[in-house]
Amino acid sequence: MGQEIFERISVAPAGWDEIFEAARRRALKAGASLSRQRLKSMKRLEAARVKAAARYAAERLRRIALSSPFIDSLHPFYRELLETMMDVDEYRICLSRIYSVSRIIERVAGECLAEILRSSSVAEARRARRSFFGRLRSLLEGVDDCLKTLRAWQLEMLKLPSINPEEPSIVIAGAPNVGKSSLLKAISRAKPEIRPYPFTTKNVVVGHLELGGVRVQAIDTPGLLDRPLSEKGPVERRAVSALRHLRGVAVYLFDPTTTCGYPLDFQLAVYRGVRELLGGSRLIIAANKVDIMRPEHAGELIRALGGEARELLFISALKRVGLDYLLERVEEALLQVLSA
Repeated sequence: MGQEIFERISVAPAGWDEIFEAARRRALKAGASLSRQRLKSMKRLEAARVKAAARYAAERLRRIALSSPFIDSLHPFYRELLETMMDVDEYRICLSRIYSVSRIIERVAGECLAEILRSSSVAEARRARRSFFGRLRSLLEGVDDCLKTLRAWQLEMLKLPSINPEEPSIVIAGAPNVGKSSLLKAISRAKPEIRPYPFTTKNVVVGHLELGGVRVQAIDTPGLLDRPLSEKGPVERRAVSALRHLRGVAVYLFDPTTTCGYPLDFQLAVYRGVRELLGGSRLIIAANKVDIMRPEHAGELIRALGGEARELLFISALKRVGLDYLLERVEEALLQVLSA
């Protein structure tokens, strides 16, 4: 299941008082048309107010909890992506607390309705209704921290790109600022932010194109650094998640000119990490920025790659040089991967 699971989220309010005030307004409307002449009518009025408020508050909380994605039911790609964005244990606890409070509100409402039914005076019926609203306020205040925390995470989820983990994918990887976003822009309909400094891409960015009559996702990932997976930050781990779990091939970009700010030995170390993660069958290598590349730049990379240099393509994402041949290679590799 892809991004649509996040589109069903019922976003938590900015604070508990939003739910409380909305419940109180519904309570006032609920009894507006009832007579206030006799005790029986007043009991019906107070009961209607409690029911309306309890129904709204409980249903709102339950919808917030149940519409938020359950981590364990997500595709591994989205599961790992969310793990880079939040404390998953705290997220689970908050969903459980919010849902539990919705059930408690219903139980408290039942107790107060019974008190209203037993009341022998208008004052007793009103006291039971006021007691319910006092307890409702206390219960909502008790989950205010969870509502605020969950809301922040939900809003981040809604910003996630619409990626189908089962759709054929081209994952563009490499060290920071080697031209990944420029390549995505050149081969797809995506419009990623492109700036001449590292880590412009903080999240995965998706575009689409057709190869051989098949719709393919092209995905720009955050820049990778040469360090073990256990030491990678949240931004890098999003790239690793895309590389590891999306169905397709990866294009690893080198910048032999080193205008990216990272020397060639650093880029090679990152490449070896990606190759180890994916295996050779899913990886295409390309040297970007051929428009400003000098022969000695190309020669140094070819020597460093050794026998692997036979597979190296030279391109310019910015000037759209060599992209047709790159896409032909991508199409061939995708066919092999998808038919395996």
